[in-house]
Amino acid sequence: MKLFDLKEIAPEREPAGKADKAEIHRTKFESKHLAKISSLKNLMGNLPEPGEAIFLYTLKSFNAFTFITYIIKHCGEIDELTFSTYSINERILSSLLRWYDKGSIRKIRMSISESVKHRMPKVFDLIELQRKERNFEVCYCWNHSKVTLIRSQGNYFVIEGSGNFSENAMHEQYVFVNDQQLFEFRSNCLMNLEM
Repeated sequence: MKLFDLKEIAPEREPAGKADKAEIHRTKFESKHLAKISSLKNLMGNLPEPGEAIFLYTLKSFNAFTFITYIIKHCGEIDELTFSTYSINERILSSLLRWYDKGSIRKIRMSISESVKHRMPKVFDLIELQRKERNFEVCYCWNHSKVTLIRSQGNYFVIEGSGNFSENAMHEQYVFVNDQQLFEFRSNCLMNLEM
């Protein structure tokens, strides 16, 4: 058996710095968020069946992003993710892009308030930088709607409610539906916004 040096097979580690700290924070956030999935599972039981709607009211339990991780875990790969939001924070955007990079989300379409350019310039810059290399469409418009559309494994999930894609969720309400006709209606509404 040939001897080898571990350096030949192990990637070189860069000195600890901002990149490592950001990765640690992102990993902690994702772990914490995955734990929130159990809260959602306890509230709902299972994913809605075709034609079924589930009405939810939360108290600091989870935000709009939780539904995405929940569906990936309990349904599988997301073929198409379309969502509209007033706001998205940096950690949620980074986590969303990691799910895309892992192959768990194939296509992302986002409609977000154009005010993000001025309110959250770091997030805006990150969106613009990261969408260039991915199947990631963005529409900046006068938007305050909060709708998430997820096509996965023959299901057409529609999540509507008060929650943004941020971490300051307090008292939020959601309607979680599995219905192709509603999915197509909402998709048509969101994709016909002015670019």
